[in-house]
Amino acid sequence: MLAKGERLAVATVVETEGSAPRREGSKIVILQDGRTFGTIGGDRAEMIVKEKGLEALNEGEPCTVEMKLEEEEDGGVGMKCGGSMKVFIEILEPADKLVLIGSGKVVKAVAELAEKTGFDTVVIDPFAEEIDFPESSKVISKPIKEGIKEVEIDPQTYIAIITQHKYDENALLESLETNAAYIGLMGSENRVRSLFEHLEKEKNIEGKTLSQVHAPIGLDIGAETPEELAVSIVGEIIM
Repeated sequence: MLAKGERLAVATVVETEGSAPRREGSKIVILQDGRTFGTIGGDRAEMIVKEKGLEALNEGEPCTVEMKLEEEEDGGVGMKCGGSMKVFIEILEPADKLVLIGSGKVVKAVAELAEKTGFDTVVIDPFAEEIDFPESSKVISKPIKEGIKEVEIDPQTYIAIITQHKYDENALLESLETNAAYIGLMGSENRVRSLFEHLEKEKNIEGKTLSQVHAPIGLDIGAETPEELAVSIVGEIIM
């Protein structure tokens, strides 16, 4: 597990030209022990970015990597794509605590990545079991309202609501009562819009308050699998 306060690097594809393995916005997280999460396309380019990311971590300074995705004899990095890629590597310090509301596959992936990048994670869900979250600091198998009251939520706490819509409304209402630094909600744009309209009309929640919720949660990196969604969500939280 990553020690508290340890740096991590986030490498983001900021520009591509011609043929490239991943589009702009793709990210990879690089830890000080060399582990990585996410991808910017693999192959030689990703190896170079990992090496530069480790150098940036040691120096504590961000950097930009520009690569020609061509054969070495053509001045490239040893790839056959034929295009080019620019990657920005930033150094980040993680937040202290991440509260995850829900217990599905995406929550498991987020909890695993968040713990490995330095967060204390707390999982709240009536059906959550500790055996499913071996790396999490705490698992609270209680209704959302009771569970949140067991957690000390302060301005260094982040909340991610990933309930597959089962407890979205209750979870969001309880979260809005806290002073968390961040509240994110998973769901389609239509689902989020419908829920927000309901809360404004039926619960008298101001639109200004709801506008502070990160919904749909996560960076737009075309994530589909639980692991990709985890990179998207944790990436947004630590930026």
